[in-house]
Amino acid sequence: MPRRDAYMKRPHGVSLDRAQENGWGSGWPHCQTSKIVEVRAGGVKVNVRRELAELVALLLNATVAMHHYRLKAHDTGGYNCRSIRNSDKPSNHSWGLAVDLNWNDNPFQKPFKSNLPVGVIPMWWNCGFYWGGWYSTKPDPMHFEYVFTPADVPRHLRKAKELIMSFRDDGDARVLMWRIEGLLAMRETIDNHATNPNEPNKLGMAVNAIAADARRAADSARAAQAAAEAAKAAVLDPAALETLLERVVRRVLAEQPPAPPA
Repeated sequence: MPRRDAYMKRPHGVSLDRAQENGWGSGWPHCQTSKIVEVRAGGVKVNVRRELAELVALLLNATVAMHHYRLKAHDTGGYNCRSIRNSDKPSNHSWGLAVDLNWNDNPFQKPFKSNLPVGVIPMWWNCGFYWGGWYSTKPDPMHFEYVFTPADVPRHLRKAKELIMSFRDDGDARVLMWRIEGLLAMRETIDNHATNPNEPNKLGMAVNAIAADARRAADSARAAQAAAEAAKAAVLDPAALETLLERVVRRVLAEQPPAPPA
């Protein structure tokens, strides 16, 4: 396991425990359960704020695929309507702004203990999540909490997309499958059938078809072509179509991948 000093140093000037002041409304004991959605990604299920669903799904998938870290379904979670331990202050979990990864391997304790790959921490931080391993009193390395405002989510989502698009592996259809399946999982929480249950989930059907084609594809380029054809055939709203094309097709076409973020 890495030593604590092997991880990224704590960033300065970060204000913690300001979810309500940052515009997220009330937390414990008046939790906003109607704003919590389930995200399935990285082999686990977590509940988070609706505004963070796509961002969290990207980061969970990237933690597994880019850093080769296995998330454990029974040791990973998000939303929990409770206070901070041994206090009367609301936990960030009560807003759905925090995620805990593999709590038995990354326990809230002294001395510090964690098996998280060192690259996971800057990835989550660059996308707005403060790491509990930086706590000065008692480290909580399982814990990642979003410490910015709802208005900051789009720029962190763009950052996450840049990180993943730069992880380019055109010769490996398995990476394409991971991205497609992650897209399917995250979109199912927010696409049109979530608010209109009688409407067919045409995005889901299209991405399922792409995933099936990817499994048979000799390489990612063929799978991307299948993705383009499925996207054209599906009746998708413009935002969903843009997401599908950006995440699946553009990655393996002629253009060069974006440079990794500084």
